[in-house]
Amino acid sequence: MKIFTILLLTCLGILVLAPVAHSEGIAVQADKVHTVSPSGTIENGVVLIRDGKIEKVGTAGDIEIPEGYETLKASRVTPGLIDAHSVVGVSGIYNVDADRDHNEDTGPNQASLRVIDGFNPTEPLLDYLLRFGVTCIQTGPGKNNPIAGQMAIFKTSGNTMNSSLVKSPSALLINLGESPKSTYGGRNKSPSTRMGTAAVIRQAFIEAQIYQEKLEKYEEKKEDKEGKEKNPPDRDLNKETLMKALNQEIPVVLNADREDDILTGLRIAVEFNLDLILDGASEGYLTADRINEAGAPVFVHPTMQRIEGLETYNTSLENAALLSQEGIPIAIQSGYESYVPKTHLILFEAAIAMVHGLGFDKALEAITLSPAKILKVDDRVGSIEAGKDADLVLFSGDPFEYTTHVEAVLVNGEVVYRLP
Repeated sequence: MKIFTILLLTCLGILVLAPVAHSEGIAVQADKVHTVSPSGTIENGVVLIRDGKIEKVGTAGDIEIPEGYETLKASRVTPGLIDAHSVVGVSGIYNVDADRDHNEDTGPNQASLRVIDGFNPTEPLLDYLLRFGVTCIQTGPGKNNPIAGQMAIFKTSGNTMNSSLVKSPSALLINLGESPKSTYGGRNKSPSTRMGTAAVIRQAFIEAQIYQEKLEKYEEKKEDKEGKEKNPPDRDLNKETLMKALNQEIPVVLNADREDDILTGLRIAVEFNLDLILDGASEGYLTADRINEAGAPVFVHPTMQRIEGLETYNTSLENAALLSQEGIPIAIQSGYESYVPKTHLILFEAAIAMVHGLGFDKALEAITLSPAKILKVDDRVGSIEAGKDADLVLFSGDPFEYTTHVEAVLVNGEVVYRLP
């Protein structure tokens, strides 16, 4: 009877098991720990993790693993990978209208949109990225609107938006090129040309400047001559967001692929004193000197992006390397594809950039510490250093070798994926 009861409870999935001993922390041992920090690559390395943070990093000879720590072993260990620009979480795996929330193309100025209001923390694509070592993404609106909306940074592991969120807003996305003009030009609306797109963006920033002046005047003198309190200016969420960009409270991620669009973006950034990050930049290598002179980092397009039309006709596998050689800070992004699974994998994109001139160290940095620095979250992620979030990827071999497998992924010190 006792055996029957146990079998029955097992079948029902409610068998009560003896509690599993909880480890005090985690020790990760690896033949090589690529810290992407001043410590470089540590041979026969150990990373101690406690309470979700990295506690110590060093060699096995220097670090003693405390009693009660769970030990994980791997050939190579890297920081969690960071995707500088994605639409995952607002655009989903099924490629149907129900999970396409990245383009609110009802008007060219959508500055007030917040990706946190459309982010789905249970989106299957997040788990797909996680299995390839991506622990952090900056995601946001798509490319259809000249002013697309506010981006945010999330961990790829978390059951709720708040538990996944790292930073919001992280940037304001602005788009030049074909997408905005084709979106509205097909409806006989403005913008229908590159000139029109630039004009829409300029006008929006000018109106935000005027709005800010009104607010400042109101704050200086809230009462009229008779001592009665004046009515404040009507709130405008689009203008309030643009004010943050004008005051450099948030950076502007400006998507442009063609050389002429890149130069237009640089002019707009100078005119309004924007904290600019160039995005895409398929022809960035053709104007690397101007980009470097402007001091703008670049979220480089996926290395293996398809050539679609004139915008990406001059795409080069060497673009990331050429920009980096010019001294421009770069990060490699996944971007967006209209076909399932709708996202590139930055691990593979960085590998191709590596063999086309970028090299191992720069390629790894372009998907770890470099995006963290550009996005100003390097105090938490991007490298394996004491005090940072314990986001780690455990590999069976060289991270950029195509036969290598991701064996485990840790986010905030928890093992969120293990190779079956």
